[in-house]
Amino acid sequence: MNNPLEIRKVVVGIVLAILWMCIFIFLKDSLVIDWAGDGSNLTPLKLVLGVIGLIVVACYHLFLNARPETKKLSATVTLTIVWLSLILFYPFKDPNNTNGGAVGFFALIGGLAVVVLWVRFFSDDLIVA
Repeated sequence: MNNPLEIRKVVVGIVLAILWMCIFIFLKDSLVIDWAGDGSNLTPLKLVLGVIGLIVVACYHLFLNARPETKKLSATVTLTIVWLSLILFYPFKDPNNTNGGAVGFFALIGGLAVVVLWVRFFSDDLIVA
Protein backbone atom coordinates (compact mmCIF):
# COMPACT_ATOMS: atom_id res chain seq x y z
CA MET A 1 0.00 0.00 0.00
CA ASN A 2 2.62 2.53 -1.10
CA ASN A 3 0.22 4.66 -3.11
CA PRO A 4 -0.73 7.83 -1.17
CA LEU A 5 -4.20 7.68 -2.72
CA GLU A 6 -4.77 4.31 -1.05
CA ILE A 7 -3.65 5.66 2.33
CA ARG A 8 -5.97 8.64 1.86
CA LYS A 9 -8.92 6.27 1.44
CA VAL A 10 -8.14 4.62 4.77
CA VAL A 11 -7.80 8.02 6.48
CA VAL A 12 -11.19 9.11 5.09
CA GLY A 13 -12.68 5.90 6.51
CA ILE A 14 -11.16 6.74 9.90
CA VAL A 15 -12.61 10.26 9.83
CA LEU A 16 -16.07 8.94 8.87
CA ALA A 17 -15.98 6.39 11.69
CA ILE A 18 -14.95 9.01 14.26
CA LEU A 19 -17.68 11.38 13.10
CA TRP A 20 -20.22 8.55 13.30
CA MET A 21 -19.17 7.70 16.85
CA CYS A 22 -19.29 11.38 17.86
CA ILE A 23 -23.02 11.31 17.07
CA PHE A 24 -23.56 8.73 19.81
CA ILE A 25 -21.14 10.28 22.28
CA PHE A 26 -22.02 13.97 22.12
CA LEU A 27 -25.71 14.17 21.16
CA LYS A 28 -28.15 14.19 24.06
CA ASP A 29 -30.95 11.64 24.26
CA SER A 30 -33.47 14.42 24.86
CA LEU A 31 -33.15 15.80 21.32
CA VAL A 32 -36.08 14.56 19.25
CA ILE A 33 -37.71 15.15 15.87
CA ASP A 34 -41.37 16.13 16.15
CA TRP A 35 -42.89 14.85 12.91
CA ALA A 36 -46.49 15.91 13.59
CA GLY A 37 -45.72 19.21 15.26
CA ASP A 38 -47.90 18.52 18.30
CA GLY A 39 -45.65 16.20 20.28
CA SER A 40 -47.53 13.02 19.41
CA ASN A 41 -44.99 11.50 17.00
CA LEU A 42 -41.44 11.85 18.35
CA THR A 43 -38.28 10.20 17.03
CA PRO A 44 -34.89 10.48 18.76
CA LEU A 45 -32.47 12.56 16.69
CA LYS A 46 -29.57 10.36 17.80
CA LEU A 47 -31.26 7.29 16.26
CA VAL A 48 -31.96 9.02 12.93
CA LEU A 49 -28.45 10.44 12.59
CA GLY A 50 -26.94 7.13 13.74
CA VAL A 51 -28.76 5.19 11.01
CA ILE A 52 -27.82 7.79 8.39
CA GLY A 53 -24.20 7.63 9.57
CA LEU A 54 -24.23 3.83 9.41
CA ILE A 55 -25.52 3.98 5.83
CA VAL A 56 -22.83 6.51 4.85
CA VAL A 57 -20.01 4.47 6.42
CA ALA A 58 -21.27 1.19 4.95
CA CYS A 59 -21.70 2.68 1.47
CA TYR A 60 -18.24 4.22 1.66
CA HIS A 61 -16.69 0.83 2.37
CA LEU A 62 -18.84 -1.05 -0.14
CA PHE A 63 -18.36 1.34 -3.03
CA LEU A 64 -14.78 2.37 -2.28
CA ASN A 65 -12.79 2.28 -5.50
CA ALA A 66 -9.65 0.68 -4.09
CA ARG A 67 -7.77 -2.57 -3.95
CA PRO A 68 -9.34 -5.31 -1.82
CA GLU A 69 -6.62 -5.08 0.83
CA THR A 70 -7.27 -1.35 1.23
CA LYS A 71 -10.99 -2.00 1.64
CA LYS A 72 -10.32 -4.66 4.27
CA LEU A 73 -7.90 -2.42 6.16
CA SER A 74 -10.33 0.49 6.14
CA ALA A 75 -13.19 -1.71 7.37
CA THR A 76 -10.96 -3.18 10.10
CA VAL A 77 -9.94 0.27 11.30
CA THR A 78 -13.60 1.35 11.36
CA LEU A 79 -14.60 -1.72 13.36
CA THR A 80 -11.75 -1.02 15.79
CA ILE A 81 -12.88 2.58 16.30
CA VAL A 82 -16.48 1.49 16.87
CA TRP A 83 -15.40 -1.21 19.34
CA LEU A 84 -13.09 1.14 21.27
CA SER A 85 -15.87 3.74 21.46
CA LEU A 86 -18.22 1.12 22.86
CA ILE A 87 -15.70 -0.03 25.46
CA LEU A 88 -14.76 3.49 26.54
CA PHE A 89 -18.10 5.29 26.52
CA TYR A 90 -20.90 2.78 27.11
CA PRO A 91 -22.28 2.92 30.69
CA PHE A 92 -21.97 -0.77 31.60
CA LYS A 93 -22.32 -0.21 35.38
CA ASP A 94 -25.25 2.22 35.29
CA PRO A 95 -27.96 0.80 37.61
CA ASN A 96 -30.72 2.09 35.29
CA ASN A 97 -29.19 0.27 32.30
CA THR A 98 -30.82 -3.15 31.93
CA ASN A 99 -28.88 -4.05 28.77
CA GLY A 100 -25.38 -3.83 30.27
CA GLY A 101 -24.80 -7.59 30.38
CA ALA A 102 -25.90 -8.24 26.79
CA VAL A 103 -23.91 -5.30 25.46
CA GLY A 104 -20.90 -6.49 27.46
CA PHE A 105 -21.17 -9.95 25.93
CA PHE A 106 -21.33 -8.60 22.39
CA ALA A 107 -18.48 -6.21 23.21
CA LEU A 108 -16.35 -9.24 24.10
CA ILE A 109 -17.30 -10.97 20.84
CA GLY A 110 -16.57 -7.75 18.94
CA GLY A 111 -13.19 -7.54 20.64
CA LEU A 112 -12.43 -11.07 19.49
CA ALA A 113 -13.33 -10.06 15.92
CA VAL A 114 -11.07 -7.00 16.14
CA VAL A 115 -8.15 -9.11 17.37
CA VAL A 116 -8.65 -11.75 14.67
CA LEU A 117 -8.79 -9.12 11.93
CA TRP A 118 -5.65 -7.33 13.13
CA VAL A 119 -3.78 -10.64 13.48
CA ARG A 120 -4.62 -11.27 9.83
CA PHE A 121 -2.99 -7.97 8.80
CA PHE A 122 0.05 -8.31 11.03
CA SER A 123 0.71 -11.95 10.15
CA ASP A 124 1.11 -11.34 6.41
CA ASP A 125 4.80 -10.56 6.84
CA LEU A 126 5.63 -13.71 8.78
CA ILE A 127 7.43 -16.51 7.01
CA VAL A 128 6.30 -19.98 8.03
CA ALA A 129 8.91 -22.66 7.41
